[in-house]
Parts: sequence; C-alpha cells; structure tokens
Amino acid sequence: MGLTAQSPVERRNFRLNLTNGVMMLTANAVTSPELVMTAFAAYLTSNKLILGLIAPLPGAMWSLPQLFMIERLQARDRVLPIYRMTVITRIVVWAALITIVMSTHNATILLITLLTFMVSVGLLGGIAGLPFVEITGKTIAPRRRGQLFSLRQTLGSILAILGTQIVIVFTGVDSHFDFPMNYGMLFIIAAVLQTIGASAFSLTDEPPADSGIAHPKPSLKVIQHIWQTDSNYRHYVQARTLLVFSSMANGLVLIYANEKLGVRLEMAGIYLMVSTVIKPVFSFAAGQISMRYGSQVPVVIGQAVQTFAWLLVLLTMFITIEGRHAEYYFFGVFGLIAIQQGLVFPNLLPLGLNVMPGTERALYMGTLNTWVGVITLVSAFSGVIVETTGFEVLFVLTALLAIFSGQQFSLLREKLKDA
Repeated sequence: MGLTAQSPVERRNFRLNLTNGVMMLTANAVTSPELVMTAFAAYLTSNKLILGLIAPLPGAMWSLPQLFMIERLQARDRVLPIYRMTVITRIVVWAALITIVMSTHNATILLITLLTFMVSVGLLGGIAGLPFVEITGKTIAPRRRGQLFSLRQTLGSILAILGTQIVIVFTGVDSHFDFPMNYGMLFIIAAVLQTIGASAFSLTDEPPADSGIAHPKPSLKVIQHIWQTDSNYRHYVQARTLLVFSSMANGLVLIYANEKLGVRLEMAGIYLMVSTVIKPVFSFAAGQISMRYGSQVPVVIGQAVQTFAWLLVLLTMFITIEGRHAEYYFFGVFGLIAIQQGLVFPNLLPLGLNVMPGTERALYMGTLNTWVGVITLVSAFSGVIVETTGFEVLFVLTALLAIFSGQQFSLLREKLKDA
C-alpha cells in the first residue's frame, strides 16, 4: 500500500520529530546507561544492587508519572506547553550534574549525585513523554510512524558513532583525561545535544484535539474494563512487560564480563562504538519492513535475536575463555544486543499507537507507560538476583522471558490504515 502525500506542515513536523530523535539518541550514546553510566558508577561502588539500578532507572522514572498526566492531557486542546516547560527544567538538572562532577572527587557525593540525576531527569522525561506521544499521534500518520522512528534510530545511531569516539577519547584505555573530569566532559556534550533535540520538538505545529469527545477518567474500573475487553491491548501490555524483564540483565553484562572473565571496564567505549555502528543498519531495515508489513514483524524478530544473545552469554559458563579472548567474544554479545535494540525499540511506540484507539491515546499509553515504569523499577533490582543466586540464574531468566515476549508480540493485530 502506498503512502499518501504529505502537506508542508506534515513534512515540517516530521523533520522536527526526526531532529529530536537524532539529537536524543546521539546524546544517549555519549551517556549510555548500560555502558557509560554503569562504568562511571563502577568506579564509585562495587555494590551489585546499585550497579544493577543504573541502566533501567531512567526508563522506570520516565514511565512512572504518566498515569497522573492523563486527565491533564485529556482536558487540553494542545499539550505542547507541558513539553516546553520540562525542557527548561531538564537543562537546570543537567547543569547541576555537570557542576558537581567537575568540582569533586568524593565517591559518595558523586554516586549520590548520579543516582539523583538519573531519577530527576527520568521523571522530567516522563512528564514530557506522554505529551510527546500525544503530539506524535496527532501529527504522524499510522503507516509513517514506523518509518519515522526507524529513521530516528538510524540517523541517531550514525551520529552516535561520533559520540562513541568521544567516549573512547575521554574514558578509553589510552585516555589522557582523569576521572571524574572525563565523564564531566561527556555530560556537557550530552546536555547540549539533548537541549537541541528537545528545542526542535518544541517547534512542532500541534493541531488542536477534538474537545467534543467525552473521555473516560482513568480509574481502576476503567482500566480493568479495557483489560477485559481489548485483547489486542492486553497482549501488547503483556509483551512489553516481558520485554522489560528480558532486558533486565543489559546493564550487568559488562560487570559479569569484567568480574568473571577479566574483560576491562575501559572496553565500554569500544563496545558502545560497535553497537552504534550496528544499530543504524538494522534500524533502517526495520523501517523498511514496518512500511510494508507493519512494526510487529521486526519486533518479533528482535526478541528472537535477544534470546540468542543471552544464550551466548550463558555459553561462557561452559567454555574456558578469559582476558583478551573474552573481550573479543563479547563483541558478539553486544553486537546481538545492538541488533535487537535496532529492530525493537524504533518500533515499540509505532506498534503501540497502531494497536490503541486514536481518541484515547493518553489513557491507553499513559496507563501502559506507568505500568512499564513500575516493572522497570522492579527489574532494576536484577542485582539482587545476582547477589543471591548468581549471574547464571539471571541470564537463564532473561533468555526465557525474551522468548515469551516475542510470542506475545506475535499475537497482536496491528492497524495500518491511515487515519
């Protein structure tokens, strides 16, 4: 099915949304929670509970406030002003992080600052998140959503290759910069990139919502009714839940490789570079697939790839590999994780928008995102599993959950007809 022509306003909104994604993804490469932020925290503490919190904490905080944003969004014709307010506040939070990191070497202060920052910037992103979803749903046609988010991921990942070079320069094995000044420089770069991206989206031409619609207020009774009557939404929520838990070991892969196999923490920048080279290829492929077949297909394939990644990690427990050989081996592991992320993450939001009623995006997506935030916060305690049962149990669990997540995604009925 071909795509209808876009008006000048639609093209402009598409470009602004794309710019937002490219800048945000490039910034996220420079301060990757799974590699850069976790490596930063590893210099400050060896506590597995804390290290396990680093990667999922921003996502959990991003999702939690959204249930409480639903009624506010339903009552407004336009929600862009809410997004704009968070942009200014996030700039202040980034400035505070940079100032403290550049002015002290105290490990306790730095760790508290890092955790406070991850919580704060995550919550602010969550307040902006539902307006972002609502505006995207208003301004991007259903069949173009997969294309947009795949382009966001593809171009962002290409620019992120430069970002990973910057990470290597400041934090790599041959870096001439001292800790924590080296990470402070990365935070400055990320703050500038995020500010550009958020400012671009703030210029979106948002059409007014239909004020004549009587929206149901969010309540347990309403949510229960949706759960019981909308099997498509139920499968999507179950799939997203399993996806979160299947990814809960992401931030601990490097820690496992370092402690058990002698992989150096300084390899974080190298692995990040490999990941950012791989992601755009598979993000672009996912976009092409989504335009023809929808966003469901690349997501299901991605979960199969994730399963294989965890099996590769588990294999290291049965073969003799350490030091440099282990470092080479984990290029494959992080490469597969990058493939999975390239296929899955650009398509999650388009897939969600394509299985939910267009008139109730705030209710459906806000409820989902808050739930995802709760379970992401629970999954952040993956370090507890490691401390009590070992890495083996964690990786077995994530492999099984990846399979179950893919199965739930495969049951969805995606709506691709342009509204």
